[in-house]
Amino acid sequence: MERIAVITDSNSGLRQEQAREYGIHILPLIFEVGGKEYEEGVSLTEERFFGALEAGEEVSTSQPSIAQLMELWDGLLESYEKILHIPMTRALSGSYETAAGLSQEYEGRVLVVDGRRISATLENMVIHAARLVQEGWSAEDIREHLEKISLDASIYITVDSLRYLKKGGRISGVEAMAGEILNIRPVIQIKGGLLEVHSKVRGRKKAKAAMEELLKEDWERLAAAHGEERLHLAVGHANALAEAEEWREELKQHFPGKEIKLVKLPMSICCHVGPGTIGVAVDAE
Repeated sequence: MERIAVITDSNSGLRQEQAREYGIHILPLIFEVGGKEYEEGVSLTEERFFGALEAGEEVSTSQPSIAQLMELWDGLLESYEKILHIPMTRALSGSYETAAGLSQEYEGRVLVVDGRRISATLENMVIHAARLVQEGWSAEDIREHLEKISLDASIYITVDSLRYLKKGGRISGVEAMAGEILNIRPVIQIKGGLLEVHSKVRGRKKAKAAMEELLKEDWERLAAAHGEERLHLAVGHANALAEAEEWREELKQHFPGKEIKLVKLPMSICCHVGPGTIGVAVDAE
């Protein structure tokens, strides 16, 4: 059986203890907060990150350097025959293109997966990959399988404040002002990594109800294609734990007997949507 290392980045939200359990390696994304550089999940705490957002400090992200990537790969290839590198979606970062280009220098020993996922859906994909390694699949077959199912996933979120969408240029200042006055909240779909406004409703309660209906529709579609046993559900949040826990309990009524994970949205997404954001996700493996 091939000795295959599995790598993802911190955008997956994979916790270090989970990573150790499955033998997965995490490459931290780089954040600049208030002019100082941090690594997600290593030196950047949630308190510092969300505090900076709420205070209006400049927060930006960047991908790990080529030197960091090569150091990780070279070290692992001393013990493994091949590497499966599964970065966050190329739609939101240049990480995939950088890794794919660099992998050409490794003569087929590094396979970069175009997984087109983020957050909980990426986490599930990476854990699935690690299990397939344990089952004896080849690196090439795993990459082909993961890319085949990459779009069989959706995330829906709604924001607490429109100012972060405005700051990122995703809505205009007029839209933000009108939305705050009229309490209009967008339901944003993340599919293939693209953040797109799916619909607009008045109030957070209606936004959550709309997301529940979309989640049920996607669940039924994916269950028909893959079977319920291959699906995952999650509630995600950006510094809104209590509300997320309460909503997860309510969602269990719609999906009796199904596990619904509670996850934190990755900081790279929180930069665009802000604290208080809440959402749901479904994906197939």
